[in-house]
Amino acid sequence: MLSRSPASTVSRPCSRELLHAIAHNVPQLSSRQLRRGAANPIRQRSRNCSSLRNQCPLPPQFPSKKRATDNRSGVWCAAKRSTSTSAPVDGAVGPSRKDEIYALIDNINQHDAELAELLENLDLLDEHHGVLNIHGTDLDHAFSQTIGHRSPEALESRVRMARQQFGKSLPEGYLNAVETQLYVRLYGEPIVKEQELQVEDEEAGADSDQLFREDGQGGWEEVEFERATLQGEGEEEIPVVYDMEAGPEEEESMIMKRAREVAEQLGGEVMLQQFEDEAVPDSTPRRHPLTVEGKFSTNPSTILLPTDTVVGPISAILSNYSNKHLKDKARAIFGGRSLPHSTTVMPPRAQLPQLPVALEASQHYMSDMEANSFLAVLYPGIYSSVLSILVEIRKRLGTSWIRRLMTQEGGPSVLDAGGGGAGILAWRDILRTEHELMNPDSHESDSVPMGKSTVVTGSEALRLRAAAMLENTTFLPRLPDYVHVRDTPTLEDAREPPKRKQYDIIIAPHTLLGIEDDYLRKEHVENLWSLLNPNGGVLILLEKGRQRGFEAVAGAREMLLKRHISSPGSTEYEDFLESPGDGKPVKKETGMIIAPCTNHEICPMYRFPGVSKGREDYCHFQQRYIRPQFLQRIIDAKDRNHEDVKFSYIAVQRGEDLRQQAEIAQDIEATNAAFAGYEHIARSPKEEELEAVNTPNTTETTPQTTEATPSESPTGTFHTLSLPRIVYPPMKRRGHVILDVCTPEAKIERWIVPRSFSKTAFTDARKAGWGDLWALGAKTRIPRTLVLGQKDGEGKKERLARRAAVRAALREEQEELSEGNTSSTPPLPEMPILIKEKGQTIPSWKKKLTKKQTRQAAKKRSAAGLESVKADV
Repeated sequence: MLSRSPASTVSRPCSRELLHAIAHNVPQLSSRQLRRGAANPIRQRSRNCSSLRNQCPLPPQFPSKKRATDNRSGVWCAAKRSTSTSAPVDGAVGPSRKDEIYALIDNINQHDAELAELLENLDLLDEHHGVLNIHGTDLDHAFSQTIGHRSPEALESRVRMARQQFGKSLPEGYLNAVETQLYVRLYGEPIVKEQELQVEDEEAGADSDQLFREDGQGGWEEVEFERATLQGEGEEEIPVVYDMEAGPEEEESMIMKRAREVAEQLGGEVMLQQFEDEAVPDSTPRRHPLTVEGKFSTNPSTILLPTDTVVGPISAILSNYSNKHLKDKARAIFGGRSLPHSTTVMPPRAQLPQLPVALEASQHYMSDMEANSFLAVLYPGIYSSVLSILVEIRKRLGTSWIRRLMTQEGGPSVLDAGGGGAGILAWRDILRTEHELMNPDSHESDSVPMGKSTVVTGSEALRLRAAAMLENTTFLPRLPDYVHVRDTPTLEDAREPPKRKQYDIIIAPHTLLGIEDDYLRKEHVENLWSLLNPNGGVLILLEKGRQRGFEAVAGAREMLLKRHISSPGSTEYEDFLESPGDGKPVKKETGMIIAPCTNHEICPMYRFPGVSKGREDYCHFQQRYIRPQFLQRIIDAKDRNHEDVKFSYIAVQRGEDLRQQAEIAQDIEATNAAFAGYEHIARSPKEEELEAVNTPNTTETTPQTTEATPSESPTGTFHTLSLPRIVYPPMKRRGHVILDVCTPEAKIERWIVPRSFSKTAFTDARKAGWGDLWALGAKTRIPRTLVLGQKDGEGKKERLARRAAVRAALREEQEELSEGNTSSTPPLPEMPILIKEKGQTIPSWKKKLTKKQTRQAAKKRSAAGLESVKADV
């Protein structure tokens, strides 16, 4: 197409007609006149369009319906040509004739451009705005529908402009057959929308505005009314536009008026309030980058179970069974309506026994309804908790870890040792997300390298259901036992040891609490460790977030640190089983705890092994998820559709230690540095190395209260694995936030972040969550008192029984004293009694004093009673 000036874009078909209108000084038409269908001007424009067609005669091959015999307006004629769906006829117009027509069009456009420039220079363009119709169609488009396009480039430009203007949906008849064929080849099948073109009848006359009403006989009768006249005879009616979203018009104040005048003098304008934030964005981010990097949660924080991989397949499987039958069976298995023996953790006030999950994936037999209950009740909680842990591991080990697994030969090898396949579903969702980050232009249908998946399912019923949900998955009836298999040739058997299976990731949810004996539990963890890839394999142990579940996970952590994971100062241990009487030193392997611990010392909440009675403090976390409909029906939930699954876990890596690779410090110095805070470090969350902080260390660790400022961070290298973790929900107060953290020094401390410490730290502390790593320091730190119970001590029942015995002894002693029986024991203090007479008013201070004396006397009597009981015993 020949190049044209920018002014040529205002030229449209019937340009000669427009010039003819200027020559005869045709008055502009108002919007009301156009709606009324004014006869003379429209006919005049129609005759002008006819004169143009006479000057540019069409070939005889053109259909008769496109010729000048049409009585409709020229604007409608042009629109009709541009929306024609008939394809150009090959050979209908010769190449020379086609070139002549397009040369004439270029000549018309050139004169129209000159006319537009002339009107603009004479300032007549606004007065004759109706002469140049900017919203009309181009002559190229009108003629290309019949004689063909000027060139293939013009055809492609026409199709691309239609795509940009209308998107995936096109008006009906907007493109002809040739243009539609090119559109389908470039963008696929379009969505055609029907368009109702309303054409006003030009012969309706000037009095087309009429009002009708029903005549009661099924017809209509005309109603006479007075028409409002315009203020001026040639003055156009101003259309009224109602903005339904606009509020009431506000009166301009003196300040706003003065601001507008000053802005007009300076050549600007007053900026509205709603655009101030966009024009001047906040220079500080909403959260510190280190706070975002240390976050322990998914994004979004509430997990919505995916429909295509979890909810949909389970719903399809359960649809073949009765809902009532499934509800009754699930409640019978998991302990009632609230399902306390599932992944759901009941509050302590329920006073229920802490039992393991009622169904295990490795059990040999499971009926159809039991397998259905496993899917409906356990799958959502296991999926949500495992997904939360995998997201945390991905954050701590970085992008290189998971991408190395995805790009290795055969992909990652994953074992689900207790989730029945729910852990594999969570892992595959992590892989899909990482694949989308690696390939932003990928499509949903593209294949993702899932690697090899293995699931332990002891029963056939559960295996069939898991196989329907998991593709390319191997199912094992039980775990292979590598603990009692020889590692090297022996005198009895000189053959090479059997080849062992190894997995890059092992997910073992709810497999420890069901093992009662401690030595069998340790043997199970040893077996899982032997199945782990020694070159960077990750083991995930997960249990219910109650005292017994934490103790099971903490016992496994203690055993791994004692026998397998090497730490500074503890690189080997003595094995007394192989050499009785003389311990043989065994060298430990390289390894590291990924989460939740940021230390390798003795757990501050698990000072002595075994079960502790009366324990109140234990390490656990939670993850919220939306319950699917089948789980809602089982528990008869009417109002709340979400659940907070609580769990205790540990994630360990074998064969690699980031502490040595990245020089990560997990000691008292790391705790002091974290207490001082890393707020001053300008760092992106994705950077792996940080600048050295050249500020001397001025903090000291003492058991008393200490204070620091954000500028007191010592010299060192920062890493998230050297930060303390928030182990309880933060407590928000009016001017400060209280954080209970587990420090890299392996101590539980209470850090207080007041408003005066730092604005950024205080704001992020109020947004901090349970399980986050805290990097912005605090102003005050104090040791937190823990209630860990007593090993082999009295439990709640024994404590209540002892108190009841003391009260009974005191009661008997009081009865003996009342009977006049004397004894050598000193008299017990009298209990003060407040007697109120009728009409007497007792002041509040006297009531409080009486209550205080009553409490003191009760304590003395209780202590005297205990001494007498002990003396009698």
